[in-house]
Amino acid sequence: MYKLFIGFRKLGEFPSIRKAKQYAQESKLSDLFSLIGENYSDSWYVSSIG
Repeated sequence: MYKLFIGFRKLGEFPSIRKAKQYAQESKLSDLFSLIGENYSDSWYVSSIG
């Protein structure tokens, strides 16, 4: 399972990286996203501009 956060707020748990990133994109939220799983971590920033 992969845990998706925006800042320090947990948005949910997902069975795949793809599903978590798709959820993040569709959420229309902006801030620092973090995705954490076993032997995996990724983070990216989504700007509210544009």
